[in-house]
Parts: sequence; C-alpha cells; structure tokens
Amino acid sequence: MIDLLYGRDEFTIFEKVKKMRDEVTPYELRDINTTILNGFELSLGELISAAYTVPFMGDKRLVIVENLSARFESGFTKADNRLGDWESIAVELDAIPPTTSLVFREGDLHARNPMLAILKKTAEVQTHPVLRSNDIPRWIMDRAASFGIAIESPAAYLLADSVGAQLRILDSELKKLSLYREDKIIRREDVAYLVSYVRDQSIFKVVDSAIEGKSGDALRLSKQLINSGSSSAMIIRMIERQLRLILLARDLRLRKVPTSNVGKRLSLSGFPLQKTLEMEKRVQQRRLEFIHEMILESDVRVRDGLISSDVALDLLIAQISN
Repeated sequence: MIDLLYGRDEFTIFEKVKKMRDEVTPYELRDINTTILNGFELSLGELISAAYTVPFMGDKRLVIVENLSARFESGFTKADNRLGDWESIAVELDAIPPTTSLVFREGDLHARNPMLAILKKTAEVQTHPVLRSNDIPRWIMDRAASFGIAIESPAAYLLADSVGAQLRILDSELKKLSLYREDKIIRREDVAYLVSYVRDQSIFKVVDSAIEGKSGDALRLSKQLINSGSSSAMIIRMIERQLRLILLARDLRLRKVPTSNVGKRLSLSGFPLQKTLEMEKRVQQRRLEFIHEMILESDVRVRDGLISSDVALDLLIAQISN
C-alpha cells in the first residue's frame, strides 16, 4: 500500500501519518518496524532497501518518506531528465511487497512537480490545503469534542478570529482550555482570559483604534482587557512592547532584511507578526516617535506618584488618539 499526503495543512498531514503508524504497527513493535527517511538526502537504492525489508515479528512495517517531491520543486521549464536516478521509481514501487506500507509525506507542491506526477499514478493521494476561514470554528468544535469537552460557538469564533488556520496552535490552546473548566464547557470569557493570542489581538485593536483616533473604541477594548484579568500597567507595557516591535520591524525593512527572516528576528509568527508588519507600513515614523514619548512621560508620572496606572492608561490612549 502506497499513500501520498501533501498540501499546506501540515498539522492534518502529521495527524494522518500518526494515525497510520498507530494502525499499521503494534505499539510494542512500532519503533523497530517503522523507518523514517529524509527525501532530500535519500537515494533510490536506500528507499527500495527500506521498502523491501521484512517486518520483525509482525505482519507489517511502515516506511515514511518526508519531502522527496520537495527535492524536485524547481526547473519546470525544461522537459529533459530532471529526475536523474529516480526515473525508474514507478517501476520499483510496483514491486514493493504487501508487507510494507509506504507513505510519502510532503508540504505544498507545484502542480508541475515531476516527482508528484509519478507518485500520483502509483499512490493513494490525499491533498490537504489550508483550512478555509469559514471552516475553522467547526474544526475547533469538533476538535474540542475529541478531547471530551464542548466549546460554545462564540468562544470558537473568538479563537478562530485570533489564531486563524494555525491548527497546531489551536490544538495546543484547546488542550490547555480542556484542563481549565471542571464542567468541560468552554465559554467566550475562558478563551479571552487564557489564550495569549486573544490578548495579543486585543492589544493590536487598542493600538489600532488609538492611532486611528477612535479613543472611545480603544478605551472600551482596554476595559475589556482589564475585566479579563490584565492590569492597566500590564496593558501599558504591552502597548510599549508593540511599539518597540513596530520600530524594530521598520529598522529591519530599511536595512533590507528579507521578510522571511523578520519574524525570526522579532521572535514573532502568525497573527502577531502579520499585524506588526501591517502597522509598520501604515504608521508614519513621526507618529511612532510621538507615541514613544507619551509612553515615557506616562512612566515618569506613574513612578513619581503623580497619577495611577489606571489614569495613565486612559491619558495615554487619549493622547495617542489626538
């Protein structure tokens, strides 16, 4: 049996391969009867040798080949021998013994990938694109049910809006939420309180609203954060952190650092990185410097005991919004 799983939804592919491993080999023989091969470094001879190996004290063995097709993700303009020694792979795959389950695990691939074209003719194919935004809340509710918990629809939509289609992160957050509620019902306020992505999103909305001059919205959102357990001082620090990230993102862009490396340099990914880069492009340098001065001034006044953190937050939002 030969399977090919590919697409941008790496979490679902990971889960599918894990399930195959659980089904093909008994737990006590799983490690000895499972071989995982790196397709970027693999030779055809090594693949065939692994696939032809007889299972040890069992009926089946599993061979997982990762990123073999990714190795051929270039050079689509020529029709010559791009596969080299791999030209005969189709013939070799036809002769694999029934005791071997062979799985090709790939990421997102170009439709004209030559190895993909060959594997599609010999393998059972599963394509896993990124989940559409409309389908994410349903996925969250189904995943929660698999953990033995229920998540209310508003909570699922809030989680979906905050995290997006990053299924691995959603899975991790749901596991955390499942340990929080004794009644096993997750509500919107639970997500707002426990999920860091939701707090990050709220901070972006506070900063966004203030910069756009919507002080009423910014104040309302900051109060929601406070009601969810954040302090005024913490929110000011989070605004300061966001401002610093925007300034760093601008410096990296001006120094022509590749966009793919910016996230690593800022230690950001997913939604926080996306929003930071959007703000960096939208907000002028003078405005960022002004906000920075207001934060420093607010710090001094709180430290000197002239105002409380609550008043400082309200004043800061009002100043940024002007």
